[in-house]
Amino acid sequence: MNKIESKYILPNAITATNMFLGFLSITMSIKENYSLAAWLILLAMVFDALDGLTARKLNAFSEFGKEFDSFCDSVSFGLAPGILIFSLLSNTANNFPKELITPLAFIYALAGVVRLVKFNVVTTASDSKDDFSGMPIPNAANLVVSYFLFAEVTGLGVEPNILAIVALGSAVLMVSTIPFKIPQKIFSFIPQKMLLFVAIAILATAKYSLFPLGLYYVLANLFIFFSSKDQD
Repeated sequence: MNKIESKYILPNAITATNMFLGFLSITMSIKENYSLAAWLILLAMVFDALDGLTARKLNAFSEFGKEFDSFCDSVSFGLAPGILIFSLLSNTANNFPKELITPLAFIYALAGVVRLVKFNVVTTASDSKDDFSGMPIPNAANLVVSYFLFAEVTGLGVEPNILAIVALGSAVLMVSTIPFKIPQKIFSFIPQKMLLFVAIAILATAKYSLFPLGLYYVLANLFIFFSSKDQD
């Protein structure tokens, strides 16, 4: 194996780890260990970010890597949250219509796959970070799992109707054509020298902070979009 080929091994191995964590999350949802299932999806997001960072450092972009990343994301951020939604509503939501659970969970997963296919069709493998058409699937997964963690840690408990709204709303935003700016632009008000401190603070308070931050990201993008519409 020559040097040119070997540089692709590490980013693709990190991408595979992302999928492995998504697979483990699914098994935890089946076993009704919802907290661990949620954390595994969030950990998969870390590896999803790391594979892109590693590819940029090694200049190891390829069409294979782009496709592989999307297939793995479809498991970790499409299927795994979908199974979590299904299992939560099936086993803990006595007052939620049972006939709606499977369609709701499937619609979320299907929208995630459609979002990834659309992304692959309109983009090429490169080191550039552009804005998105529709909400990126990791943000959708974050909304679902961080809502669960937030509801648990605050003692409010998961409200089935709110979970359904979060899941369905995320599905609609993923397949929409609404422009979503990259997080660096939405959170550009954070000084560069404070980024490490802020990241540590978010990690330390993840159960409380991820859901509000995820909502802010969505609402900020929607505000920008509809504000620009009013000006046209």
